[in-house]
Amino acid sequence: MTDATDSRRWLALGVLCFSVLLVSLDQTVLNVALPTLIGDLHPSASGLPWIADSYTLASAVLIIIGGALGDRFGRRRIFLLGVAVFGVSSLACALSHDTGMVIAARGAMGLGAALLMPATLSIIAMTFEGAQRLRAIGIWAGVSGIGTAAGPLLGGWLLQHYWWGSVFLINVPIAVAALIAGYLVIRESRAPHDVPLDILGVVLSSLGLAAITYGLIVAPDHGWGSVQALAPLLGGVALVVVFVFWERRCSTPLIDLHLFGNRTFSSALGAVTAIFFVMFGVSYLFSQFIQFAQGHDSFGVGLRFLPLAIGTLISANLAPRITHKLGLRAVMVVGMVMIVVSLVLLAEMQADSSDWLLIASFGLIGLGMGLVIAPASSAIIGTLPPAKVGAGSGLRSMVQLLGGSFGVAIIGSLATQRYRAHINHDLNTTLQGLPPAARTQVADQIGHAVAVAKTLPPDLAKATTTAASNAFVSGMHLDAIVGAAVMVVATIVAAIFIPQRVEHAMLPAPLEPGPVEAAEALS
Repeated sequence: MTDATDSRRWLALGVLCFSVLLVSLDQTVLNVALPTLIGDLHPSASGLPWIADSYTLASAVLIIIGGALGDRFGRRRIFLLGVAVFGVSSLACALSHDTGMVIAARGAMGLGAALLMPATLSIIAMTFEGAQRLRAIGIWAGVSGIGTAAGPLLGGWLLQHYWWGSVFLINVPIAVAALIAGYLVIRESRAPHDVPLDILGVVLSSLGLAAITYGLIVAPDHGWGSVQALAPLLGGVALVVVFVFWERRCSTPLIDLHLFGNRTFSSALGAVTAIFFVMFGVSYLFSQFIQFAQGHDSFGVGLRFLPLAIGTLISANLAPRITHKLGLRAVMVVGMVMIVVSLVLLAEMQADSSDWLLIASFGLIGLGMGLVIAPASSAIIGTLPPAKVGAGSGLRSMVQLLGGSFGVAIIGSLATQRYRAHINHDLNTTLQGLPPAARTQVADQIGHAVAVAKTLPPDLAKATTTAASNAFVSGMHLDAIVGAAVMVVATIVAAIFIPQRVEHAMLPAPLEPGPVEAAEALS
């Protein structure tokens, strides 16, 4: 391998990581913009999680398809298409002027992410080998974690200086740069043989996952036992069962269910799902807690998420070396235990708690994430044969996004229910003096309660803000405990089923990235 070839491999990795940073930033940058969106667009309690979930749901539903398309039609081609879709839909989102337009544009951004995310990981697998592949995946995972954690910081700075659409407009020049650089330095690759796309599998999986998440989102408004919630939940589960039945019998399945027979593959996927379930739920709630309950501005929210980004950067880059010495299981279990401890600390947070408790908790989450995500991703990809790299990468990215989508939906639903139970009690006792219109707003969500409090006399405003903060913190405590319980179960499963060492599949020798001629790009 020449120095020029080696340097071009790392240049290609830089382009891929740049694109991953773009997507992962956007997964959480919205959280810090939610309070501003509440004030400008006035979404309902059910519309608010749809703004957050339309992106992650679209990505989770379509990301396996994106990986399969990359295997069939070319991973670089699908990657570039995804970057283009992401950039255009980001522009549409920045220019939106109502809740429905934001939800639609965010869904389109999710489509772009579904095309480019699995392509990045599969291109890395086809570009590097051996120790370099482990290091490259570690860098990829670290950048992804940094973007997820740094999103609130970037969003907070932009919101201090510009309007809320700027958090999406910033994606456009980055997407243009990634398109140009990706065209020049990433070499095309695809599966050795064309495989027909499983259309029925696409339809069944998409409808099933969409129905389940819709049911989770509407449940807080209508009740978990209502027809509006139960019908989509049960219907979605039924469609997923039919999907599994079909995939077991299809000659060219969308998901090769035999992959789950590999305990490394399935247990590593489970760990990734649990972590992003907790991570997205924590980000969704704590961005509101820091701003509404603690009274910090948008940039202050971002600063308090910074330890999570720093912790992820450190541990993700150390993880490959530590894993080589201590083994996969030991490193992943230690990382997951760190996350459990951090959630227990977060369950002690109050509106007047010291920032040091939040910093320590977020720092531990970041360190734990890096120790789990990088080795787990490497183990997942390492077990895949060449023809399944794209689809397997899509499945790994899907569980990340689906775990995040379910985390926002379930944790958000639990927090909303607990908030309303507590605030309704206060409305009948200490807040009886509120006007009827104000009572409705206060009962809806903490953001509306804080906005209403600014229009009230000082004593009543203070009582309203205090009651809303206490009600929100109560829901936050419940969700931290639920998240800790999920991680305890996931940690036990990992300790039992994750092997100490991983036997990697015989992936082919890496491609040699370099400038690509126009004719090559169309091949």
